[in-house]
Order: sequence, then C-alpha cells, then structure tokens
Amino acid sequence: MQDRYMGEVKEHYKMYKKGKIWTFSLVLLGTTFLFTSQTDSIHAAAQTDLSSSLSIEQKERQSVTPAVKTSSSTSSSIEQEKQTASSSSSLSAKTETRAENAIFIEAETKNGTSTTTSAADVSSESADSSSSRSKTEEPVSEKNISSAVSSSAVSSSSAKEDIEDTTSSVEQDSTVSSSSIQAEQSSTEVLKEDKKDVENLDTKTNAVSTAVVKNEQQTSSVISENKTYDEEYRNQFHFSPAQNWMNDPNGLFYDEKTGLYHLYYQYNPEGNEWGNMSWGHATSKDMVNWTQEQLAIPMLDNQGWEDFTYTNTTGNLAKYGEVRYVGVPTTNWGDSNGKKAIFSGSIYVDKDNISGLGNGAILAFYTADYQIATRINDGEDNGWGTWIGLSEIQEQHLAYSLDGGTTFIQYSSDGNSAEPKPLIPVTASEGGDAANFRDPNVVYDEQNKQFLMTVVSNQQALIYKSQDLLHWEYASSIQRQKNVGAGVWECPTLIPMTVSGTNITKWIFAVSVQQGAHATGSGMEYYVGNINANGEWLPESKKTMNSPMTFDYGEDFYAGIPFANMKDKRNVLIAWQSNWSYTGDAKTSPWYGNMTLPRELQLVKSSEGTDGYLLKNTVVSEIKNNEQENVISQSKANLTIENNEQKIEYEGNQYKITAKFSWNAENQPESVGFKLRVSDDGKYYILVGYDLKTQKFFVRRLNTGEPNMGDPRDQMNAFVNTDNGTITLTVYVDETSIEAFANEGEKTITQNFFLRPEYIGAQATNQLYLYAQNGTAQITDLTLNPLASIWSNEAKIIYNYVDEHGKKIAPSKEFTGKIGDTYSLLEASKIKGYFLSSTDAKNINEVNLYTAQDQEVNYIYQKIQTDILIKDTTLTASPNTKWTAADNFISGTDITGKALLLKDVKVVGRVDPTKAGTYYVNYSYTDSQGNTISKKARVRVLGSANTDKCSEGDHDKQVSGQSVEDKNTAVWLHNSKDDDWSRSGEVSGTIVNEEQRNKNGRLKNQIIKSMADKHKAGKNNQSIIEKENKGQLQLPQTGAVKSSVMSVWGSIIVLLSSIGILSSFKGKKSRK
Repeated sequence: MQDRYMGEVKEHYKMYKKGKIWTFSLVLLGTTFLFTSQTDSIHAAAQTDLSSSLSIEQKERQSVTPAVKTSSSTSSSIEQEKQTASSSSSLSAKTETRAENAIFIEAETKNGTSTTTSAADVSSESADSSSSRSKTEEPVSEKNISSAVSSSAVSSSSAKEDIEDTTSSVEQDSTVSSSSIQAEQSSTEVLKEDKKDVENLDTKTNAVSTAVVKNEQQTSSVISENKTYDEEYRNQFHFSPAQNWMNDPNGLFYDEKTGLYHLYYQYNPEGNEWGNMSWGHATSKDMVNWTQEQLAIPMLDNQGWEDFTYTNTTGNLAKYGEVRYVGVPTTNWGDSNGKKAIFSGSIYVDKDNISGLGNGAILAFYTADYQIATRINDGEDNGWGTWIGLSEIQEQHLAYSLDGGTTFIQYSSDGNSAEPKPLIPVTASEGGDAANFRDPNVVYDEQNKQFLMTVVSNQQALIYKSQDLLHWEYASSIQRQKNVGAGVWECPTLIPMTVSGTNITKWIFAVSVQQGAHATGSGMEYYVGNINANGEWLPESKKTMNSPMTFDYGEDFYAGIPFANMKDKRNVLIAWQSNWSYTGDAKTSPWYGNMTLPRELQLVKSSEGTDGYLLKNTVVSEIKNNEQENVISQSKANLTIENNEQKIEYEGNQYKITAKFSWNAENQPESVGFKLRVSDDGKYYILVGYDLKTQKFFVRRLNTGEPNMGDPRDQMNAFVNTDNGTITLTVYVDETSIEAFANEGEKTITQNFFLRPEYIGAQATNQLYLYAQNGTAQITDLTLNPLASIWSNEAKIIYNYVDEHGKKIAPSKEFTGKIGDTYSLLEASKIKGYFLSSTDAKNINEVNLYTAQDQEVNYIYQKIQTDILIKDTTLTASPNTKWTAADNFISGTDITGKALLLKDVKVVGRVDPTKAGTYYVNYSYTDSQGNTISKKARVRVLGSANTDKCSEGDHDKQVSGQSVEDKNTAVWLHNSKDDDWSRSGEVSGTIVNEEQRNKNGRLKNQIIKSMADKHKAGKNNQSIIEKENKGQLQLPQTGAVKSSVMSVWGSIIVLLSSIGILSSFKGKKSRK
C-alpha cells in the first residue's frame, strides 16, 4: 500500500514538474511578447513626436491652417446639423461659402496662380477663448425663432463668425445691437418662416420649436399670410384684415418697451358688412407693414337689466321730454340678446400708473352701444310709462390691458368686469342726445396738468377733464357752426402741436363729418385753437368755426386719429380709406375696407390757411422700407413735353411716382400731370394733375368706366397757389387706391377707384404717362419707385468684410427676413492681422428693419502695421561709458504705419555701463486696437580686459537658468518675426535674400525646439515635449534609449524561454 502510495506521489510530482516547466515557458513567452509590443508602441510614439516637432516649421510659415480633420463624433454632429438646417426653412442665414465648408478660405486665381486669402484668421470681439466649441447664434427677429443648432462646425445661420488661429477651430458668436427690443432677447432671428418645417424638427430642437408655435399662437393672423391678400382689388401696401368688415381706426399707440406700433379698428368678426362691432388689432414695426393679431376687445355679452331716465334735448326723442330706458340691452334691434357693441375710441398708455390699474397699463377708452326699450316717463302703463319703442344708447367705457395690448380687462367701479359700469354714463352727457354720445379721445394737457377727453354728441363735441383717468367731469363744448345738420360729428381728437420753426403750441381740433364734406359724403375737417386750465378749447379767431379746413380733399379719408405715446413727439395719423356714402362701390370679398398710409403731420404758418395756419401731411418716412429702387434713369429724369403725352417705360400697379412740373408764361399749358393706370386700349385711366386756369390740384376718376362718376362726384380737388410757376406732385398708386400730394403735403387727395372687367373688359391697366395739355411743361426730378407688398415679401441684409482695396478678407454673411421686421446689426469681427478702419452702409435705417431694397454693410479693414525694430549693442565698461534707451531703438510704427517716437514706446530694463555683464531691455507698444508688441534688446557690457566674453559676474546667469548662448539666441529670435528677418539682416549690414529667409525660418524652428529641450532638461532631468493634441500621450525624448534597454531584456527572456523548452523536451526523451 505504501509503495503504491509513494508511486502515485512520484507520478504527481513528475506531472507538476512537467507543468511547471511549460507554465514557466509560457510566462516567459508572454512577457517577451509584451515587451516587444511595448517597444513597438514606444517607437511609434517617438515617430509621432518627431512628426509633431517637424510640423512646427510648417505651421509657423503658414498663415492659415484649416482644421480639416475632426473627431468622428464632431463629423457626425456636423452632418446632423446640415440635415436639420436644410430641413428647416427657418434657417436661411447664408454665407457666400457653402455650409459644408467648415473653414473660411477664399481661393483666388490670378495669372494662373492660386493664392489663399488669410480669411481664417478672424476672431470675435466677444468670443469666449476658454471654449473650444464653435457657437452659433442668430440675430433677433420679432416674431420668429429659428433652431440654433450649435457644434464645432460652421453654421450658415450664425449671427457672427469668428475665424481663429491656425490650429484653433472656428468660433462664432453674436452681438445684439442696442437697438434690439427687450421682447427679442430670448429669441433668435427667423429669416424664413414655415410652420410645417418647425413642427418637423428633430428632438434636438424641440424646445425652440415649442417657442415658435407659442409665439405664432400669440401673434399670427386669422389666416396665414402666405395664403391670402392676393384677391382681386386687394391693396398691397395698405392694411386690411384678412377677412370681414373694418372701418374706423381706434386706439393707436406706440409701445416703447417692444418697439411695436398698435392699430385697433372697428371690426366685424362675423361678416363682411357693418355689424357686431368689436376692436380688431394689428401690430407693426414701422406703421406700414402690419400683422393682423387676435381680436382685442369683443362685444360685451350677458349684460343685465337696465333702468334709468334721461331727457333728450336734441334728436328724435327730444319731443318726449324725460324718457325711461328699461330692460335688457340688445344689439340687433330685436330680441334682448344681452349684448353691447364696442364702438370707436382711443388709447392712453399709463406709464406712471396714474389710474392705479397697473404700471404701463394700456387704457382703452371706447363707446358701448346698444338698444333698449324706451318709454315716456309719465307713469302710464301700470307705472312703466308710455311705450315708445327701442332706442339707441351710447356710453363711455374703459378696458385695460396688462399684457401690452393683446388682451383687455373690462373696468368697472364696482369691480364687476362681467357687467361693467360705464365710466361716463349717458346720464352724465351734456349733449342732450342719448343716441349720439360717442368716440372718446383722451390726451394729456402738459401745460395745465390735466387729462382731457373729447366726445362727440350730434353737432357738438364735449370736453371732460380728469386727474386720475377714472373720474371725469364735464368741462366745455365745441359747437359746430358750418353745415349744421349735415350728418353728425364723429371721431373727434385734440392734438397739441408746435408750430414749425417756433416754440408756439397750438391745439388742433380735428373731427370727421358724416355728410357735407368737401368731396361730398363723409370726410375730415380741422380747426386751430388753444386750451386753457378749465378744459376749454378756444378757437383761434371768430372766423375759425365758420371756416373749417379740409384735412384731405378726396372722398376716402375718414375718422383719422393720431398715435399716442409717440417717441420724439411725432404726430402721426391714420384714417379709414372709405366714405359712408359710397361703401357699396367696393364690392370686395372676403373683406371690406382698408386704412390709409400713415401721415406725418406738420403745422406751419401759411397765408393759405384759416387764421394763418396750415396742417401739412405727408406719408411717413418709413414707407421707404417698401420702396424698391428708382426705375427712372438719370438721363430720363428731366424732359420737356409740348402739348403731348410721354409714356414712362414701366408697367405695374403699385408704385410711388414723383415729378416737378414747371412752365413759363409765354407758352403756359392748361394742365399738367400724370395719366395713371392706363388700360391697354388707352380708353380707361385716372388723371392726377394741376389745372393752371383754376389753380386746382385734382384727382379725376371720370375715365375709370365706373357708373355715376359725374357731378357731384368730380370735386376731388384743392386750391394750390403756383405763382412761382411750378408744382411738385407725388402719388402713391395701389390696386384700388390713390393718395396724391401737392408740394410736399400742402394739399392731399385720397381716392378709391375700381377698374372692373365688367365695365372695361379683360385688359391690363398698368401703363402710365406724363402729360402737358395745350402748352409746354418742363419735367424735372422724375422718379418712380415700385412698392413691395406688405403681405408677401422677402428682404435681405449682407455683411461684407473687405480691405481698403475692396478685396474680401473673410466670407460675406447674408440674412433674410420680412420687410418691416427687426434684425440685430452684426458688429464687425476681429480679423487677425487687420483692424477695422471704416464702415460703409447702404440702405441701412436707424431702427434696423428689413427693407425692399437689399441692405449692405461693408466693414473695411486695413492691415495692422504695429511694429518695433530694435538692435543689440556692445559696450566697454568704464566710468565714462553712457547708455540710453535710444541706443537700442531703431524705429517703430503704430497700427496705421505711422512712425513711433521713443516716447511712445514703453521701455523696461536696467543697464549699468560701468559694470561688465549682459543686460536685457524690453521695448513694448500697445496700439489703438489693444495689440501689444514687445521685443528685447541685448546690451553686452565688456570688461576692459576681455573683449570676447563676459566676466564671471555676467548678469545673464541670473535669467531663468539659461546659458548665455541660449539667451542670446532667444533675443535674436525675438527680434526676428517671420516678416522681420530681412530687417534684422539689414540692421546687421547683411543682405538677406529669399533663399536665406527660408533657411532662417527653418533654422528658427530648429533653435526653438533645441532651446525647449534644454530648458526642460534643466528643470526635470527628463525633458517632456508637450503634444499639440492634449488627448495624446506625452513622450519622453529618451524613448529610443529605453527602447534599446527593453530590447536587451527581451532577448534575455527569449533565451531563458528557449532553455526551458529544450529542458522540457530533454526530460521527456530521457524518460522514454
């Protein structure tokens, strides 16, 4: 048993010994493989290090080294961004180079040689140098948001592109100009809007998409803009609602917080005829390009029981004495529907919270109109009173907005906004006509520190005054004296105005007349007067009220009121372009009515006006936003016409045309002017001209083919004195509208017209002529500017970066938007090696709005010439040796190349010419752009007994641990920038040619590497060369030596492994 056991033990031992040998052999072989692999890695890394070192020379010599290679994740991100940008039409900002070119390099070919512009050396003034990512942000636009997709790639929609140094990635940033409004700070520029594309953006831009949808819900029109406003007879640069009826403009105001102009107007949300009166709403950045908003103030509904008495002294109920109004209100002259209509009124912006309703509250004063059962207050019919019927009631109400005018809350003194009490009930009316007590207009009297409200009541205007905008007391009235009884007064307004060229303030009382206007039907008149502390408006003279002046001499200018809260104390008015007598002429669908162009008012002294004053009005300057380039060449702008017509080579329906007509007494024509909207057959047209016999400026609609255009509808004319033999005519022509101006708004005529196919046949009416009848006229300064539609348009702004010769030094950037929308002006970028010398702008406006004419900003740069030239000097130490900073200073130039004096240069350093040693003096200069150049000069002071080397007390031994040789080399290199080698050569008296310059460049890089090696070796004993890419390993310069050592160890291990394996085989053989 024991022998058997011992035998098993021996067998196990043999197996163990055999396994141990093999295990040992395998371990040795594995270790050998490991060492060999590590050796290969070290060799590979060392090779990489060598390649990196050699690349220094190439980078030093190149002005641009684009970062062509990026990580795979970055490439993927770039690709994803391109797909996102291409799928969304919100992103339409473009650069001249394609978005996929992730670097800005402009290749130009001259004389067959391709040269590379240093366009990649741009760095933003606001770039964050601590970030290695490329950032993109688009300029701000009011109503739209685009997806701002950011990565290290260049985005074509970036608002500001900054092109960095040779090894850095492109960085972009945007700077929002001070003109940007606060409401835009959280938004980015939308250059093209497409709701479907916004909804289809991927999850990366979901947050932005949500913001877009939310903004669209708040500001979008009832019907999408790109699908409407192209119907027959739709005016293209006059505001009208997408559908349904509109008439009087109501509250107009400017919101300085958002930069928006607000237009409210009488609106029927349920049909294309008058009724269901509510306040519609539109907004604009320039008073020309409007966007229809949601309904602002709807009709009041669910109104309760009314019961009050009033004595009418005028109107249909005057004969009944005191009457009782009792029952539930209605608006349909039938069943008691419990509704009250929202009639015309005005806006006051309560910036100082005078009312207590909120800081900056928008106060909307309006008339509530309804019908109610009316009885004689005689106690009959069981105490109810004798039945008369339904009668109309008008009272003054207040609604206020705390969200900038989007939605309104009804004000009621008892706090019940559901059934608001009137601010001024009809029972407080001094007018004596309960059915005609309307159109409140509120203004602040700065001189007398009081608020004034003007309300019309039949043939008079009533003035109420207040200190808090909530409690009003009757102050005075203005009585009509001309054409009394011809309709009623409507839409009154008091406008304080400074007489042009003086410090005199006059109060204009403007009012609309339903009947009896100059051109028949309805129109506007105005009077000049003053306001006193009692709230009384006093006419300028006794003849004032008997001689009203016509605001506009056409048929279609009514209910105009001015904007409130205007900046720069501008007085701008908008009117309804229609006439109550002729509303049936239009026959438009699905809308009715439009506004006039906004008019800038100016009160001037003139013998042509009652009391020596004339109210001139012209279209606001913002109309230029929609004016395209003048199509009349300079050679055709001045001509002479003799008893003839001259066709203008342009065909279109929307434009502005201006010309000065003059004549002499010897051959004076009977009439001069424009023949507009001429049909192909020449039979149909509209004349806008001047009759020299009657001295009347006119618009004649007699040849439009429309029926009933004769007497009395031929009175669209105004007297204009032309004793100087000249008149200037300006006309704005739209699809069915003419607004004509004589002598810069001295007189104006606004007129609708309808060239209908059923009257003139199916033919175009887009030709136009100049004419002089029976005489000779000289025409000068003829211009014609087509006008872009306010409904569907696109505008753009381009930024160019050029040198003083006009050559591009960085890619242009282009942004697009809708005319009248806001953009943020890009600041000039920093471009390496250049400084901004000037800026040239084309068609840029002060408020940064897109315009019909392309806008262009040219940032003009010059090369930076900041430089300092110095030299090294050698002195011999002695008590008499002198040294000054001028000894080593040769010359210098500022940023523009202007010579520097030594006093302009900062000099730091100390030289002791009596003591041997090597001294270094630093010369530096900072130019106007903050660029600093600094150079060191070496001053060697030699002992009197040693003219070749420094003494043992050589001062350079104390500088950074460098040897004398190294420090001398460093100073030499510091004085030798790439563009300064030739100068250094000249200083030393050596002519440096191109070949020598190239050798010097290579030598420079080699010396830099050598110095770095020695410096690091002195500090660490094992030099470390820092890799360009931070993600790579740092490699020891002694890697080759370590590789050899490891190779020896590997050979020894292989030998031992071989011995082990041979021993194994030998043992096996002996056992056999």
